[in-house]
Amino acid sequence: MYLNIFDSHTHSDTSWDAEHSLTFLCETAVKKGILGFAITDHCEINEYVTRDIETRIRQGYFEMLKARAAFGKSLMLSYGIELGQMNFDLDLTHHVLEMEPYDFVLGSLHCIRGNEDFYDMDFKDEDPYALLEEYYQELYEIAKLNLFDSMAHITYPIRYMNGNHRLGVDLSRMDDLIDLTLRTLAENGKALEINAAGLRSSIGETSPTLKYIRRFHELGGEYVTLGSDAHSAEDLGEGIQQAMELARQAGFSYFTFYKKRQPRLLQIY
Repeated sequence: MYLNIFDSHTHSDTSWDAEHSLTFLCETAVKKGILGFAITDHCEINEYVTRDIETRIRQGYFEMLKARAAFGKSLMLSYGIELGQMNFDLDLTHHVLEMEPYDFVLGSLHCIRGNEDFYDMDFKDEDPYALLEEYYQELYEIAKLNLFDSMAHITYPIRYMNGNHRLGVDLSRMDDLIDLTLRTLAENGKALEINAAGLRSSIGETSPTLKYIRRFHELGGEYVTLGSDAHSAEDLGEGIQQAMELARQAGFSYFTFYKKRQPRLLQIY
């Protein structure tokens, strides 16, 4: 049984790469003793038409209303969205943000302009540092837009470069660029996500690691959200306790979840 866990990054089968319905996620969360979670199904701006994401968003909101009616007394449920590549098309991004009454908007970047998702890349004949430089320049663009509540998995490419493909990339070469994003998040009162998905993969670490969580705190960052990035019910809440401990080590006394786009604080024990 988990205690005091709120998972702010989860996916139902409204996301094309996830397995289970929101109802089943709720049933699993109750069995696991999870306090609550945010459903943050994918909205990839660069795939909005090809994935028929508008229909998915409408369906996802309907599923959330049903879930709240059934589980509202047992779980704190937050209706969110993972808004990927929002800097690619600002008009479309604003349209998406106005579609539904989100509790939580998670900003993310899964690919850079002209490239496929880092998850799908084989990195042959690629300079990983050139890719990373462009990635962090675009992540900084997103941070400056200030349209989200928490920024997701800011070391996302490393999960695949050093995890799946074992390239041995030294991320510290990007520290100055990463600092720009962390500083902007802190100045704008936005949250940094501690994403636990890497703990379940070959890389064996959170995104970001303690070094960057601590740096965010040093720069004046107030809020951290914790996310399993679960794409199946069995992963719901997994790694959140470890992420919470990293937040504590970095100097945070509370972690954050969102209702009606406003931060709510839960104490770290």
